Parts: sequence; structure tokens; C-alpha cells
Amino acid sequence: MLASDLNNTDFVNARNPDSGLHVEFYWHEPVDAWASREASAVAQRNVVVKGPKQPFVRIMVPGIKETIWEESVAERHKQRFPQHWLAWQMAEGLIDGDGDIPGWKLSEWNELNEELVRELRYLRFQTVEQLAGANDKQIQGIGMGGVSLREKARVALRNRMGDETREALAESEKEKQELKARLERMEAMMAKMMPPDPISPDLIPPNPTEEGLPLVAPEKRAPGRPPKAEAAAI
Repeated sequence: MLASDLNNTDFVNARNPDSGLHVEFYWHEPVDAWASREASAVAQRNVVVKGPKQPFVRIMVPGIKETIWEESVAERHKQRFPQHWLAWQMAEGLIDGDGDIPGWKLSEWNELNEELVRELRYLRFQTVEQLAGANDKQIQGIGMGGVSLREKARVALRNRMGDETREALAESEKEKQELKARLERMEAMMAKMMPPDPISPDLIPPNPTEEGLPLVAPEKRAPGRPPKAEAAAI
């Protein structure tokens, strides 16, 4: 029988397991191992660099040396540890400000002045979405007005989403009306190009031969003058 969530210790105070790891991004310069091995102990201080430096990541469980794992940075590391990757990029000057961060930029939010934007960037807040989703521990680093600022960010996001939804609906309705008008114009053009409808067979008088009726030939008059009675009748 499975234990309930309340009694299962795996579900008590559940958190992301990656939050307990030590994650460090750094530059790695490949060295010529053979040249370094053959060199003297003094010469080994000046290692022979082989190839350009490249970003590496070091992951470990704090306090357990056997868990250290180092390898070149791949896309999965960036997605798994986005905050660490962002902090390292900013520290190395690989990105400036919030140019590469998706979302509503803090610099575009009219609620903040330049000084507050700089302060929030120093605390690794780059977008309004990050500020609105910050936990209490993160908010404490902002100062006294952190809680109210987070609430303002949440309200601003809701209003922004509402405006975007209304704009999207209006744009969709406009496209629908334009498509309807285009179809009506095409139908009118097609009607002008089509030949007139042929006469319906129902409107053609029937042919007696087709109906199975015998044809009655007109009576032929005998040669000569008709009698006076017939002439008077005519």
C-alpha cells in the first residue's frame, strides 16, 4: 500500500534536488599533457596551452569529493542551471545588461527608475517576470520595499497579459473581416466570368414524337375548284 503524500518523507518540504548541488561555470584551457609530463617541475608551472579556452561546468554535492563532475558546457547545462549560467555570463562580460534574457525587460517598466534598475540587475533580476516570481528569500535582498515591488510586478504582468489578449482578439477579428471581404470579392469576380445558365429542359415545349403522340398530316385538297359550299365556308 502506498503511503499518502503527508506521510511520505519524499514529499515533505519537497524541493528541486539541483538546488542542493554546487554548480560552477568556468573557463577551461586545454593543455598539452605530453609536453607538461616531459617538462621539469619548474617548467610545469608554465603549462603549454593547446587550443582556445572553452566554458566548462563543475557539478558536485558539497562535502563529497567523489561526486565532482566536470565537462564542457552543453545546451542541457544551460537549461538545467539557467541562473548559474546567466550569472557567469554577466560576470565574464559575455552579455551586457538584459539584452539576451527573454521577457519584459526591467528597463522597459515605467514603474522603475534607472537607479533601481541598476540595483535589481546587480541582484541578478533582469525581467519583470523574474521579479514577480521571486521567493521571500530573494525579496529580502532587495530591501524594505521588495514585497510591495513584487506585488506591483505581478499586477503589471496581469494587466499586460490582459492588454495583449485584447489586442490579439481584435487583430484576429480584423483578419477575419478582411478574409470575408476578400472571399466576397472573389465570388463577385467569378460570377462575372461564368457563362449564362443554359435554358432548363423543363421550359422547352415537348416534342409530340418524343411524347409518343402520332403526327397528324394535314388533309390534302383534291384538284379543281372547290364546291360553292366549301368556298363559302372558307
